[in-house]
Amino acid sequence: MNQPALILYNKLSKHPSDDELDVLEQVAIVRKALKELGFEVKTGQVDLNLQKTLHQIKKINPCFIFNLVETINNLGEFVYFPAAIYHSLNIPFSGSPLIPLFFAANKVRAKIEMKRLGVPTPSWFEMDALHLLNPNKKYILKPIWEEGSLGLDEDCVFNGNDLEFIENIRKKSKDYYFVEEFVEGREFNISILAGPRGPEVLPFAEMHFIDYPEGKPKIMGYTAKWKEDSFEYLNTRRTFEIKELDQAVYKKMLHICNKCWNKLGLKGYVRLDFRIDLQGNPYVIDINANPCLSGSGGFMAASKRAGLKPRDIIQRIVEHALGNSLPLNKKHSEKMSPEPVKS
Repeated sequence: MNQPALILYNKLSKHPSDDELDVLEQVAIVRKALKELGFEVKTGQVDLNLQKTLHQIKKINPCFIFNLVETINNLGEFVYFPAAIYHSLNIPFSGSPLIPLFFAANKVRAKIEMKRLGVPTPSWFEMDALHLLNPNKKYILKPIWEEGSLGLDEDCVFNGNDLEFIENIRKKSKDYYFVEEFVEGREFNISILAGPRGPEVLPFAEMHFIDYPEGKPKIMGYTAKWKEDSFEYLNTRRTFEIKELDQAVYKKMLHICNKCWNKLGLKGYVRLDFRIDLQGNPYVIDINANPCLSGSGGFMAASKRAGLKPRDIIQRIVEHALGNSLPLNKKHSEKMSPEPVKS
């Protein structure tokens, strides 16, 4: 391969938190896999100096860009800017294209698209419509743009009759926050990976909230994901040993995954987060285009469960972006894992 592959990721802040540092592990995993696949690999960081990024890409002239930009200046609303650059240069890049990436990043736009397509998602309200909240229901305040559950925790869950809480959040901008109906029930993370025969839905993962006291919201918030000494982190477990899941519910979620992938134009690798209510109805609460590829993340855990190695995953992501199979060296192709059984 004459042209190198380029990994681009977000430039870290001066004092990065654990969720921000996570991208460095992803870079290491992707770099190793690309080298095993026969690529020469270059890396670069992206910040708001997009002219610099443009110059860097043109100078390297990559055959492919692996896009690991999660935020810019720690702000989620800029996440699709790099994809716009790759798109304008007509350079293949990993993951979802520009428009699907924008819709997935903006949680309100994603919900509007899901509703249009008939994908079940919880009801929601923008910040100028809080007078419509039902006093008999429970809700959750969510950031529109942020990923990794930043700004999302149990103190964001409230009752529709909590007038003091509602009055306090009225001051928040409708450009950065919205309110979603909170679905009491089970939570699932379902990963989807591009394959030679179309999207493959990987083994379902359920989040177990262990010994949570009565009344404590069971959610995968920022604390449960990143604060390792917290009750939430220590008492939340991902499991693939799902024993009590009605086949009808299973098939509904499988159908929803394929519908989101095909109708929203998603590519490469995706994770959908579901809540299942007490009546067994599944709802998509988040679409994660280009989800985290670190070893502890949900996508890699589901891939491992399916018998896939990091190299296998990266190969399939790259091939989907390039639209053809990689011309692997014989020593690489002999080591490839067999096609995993679909969920």
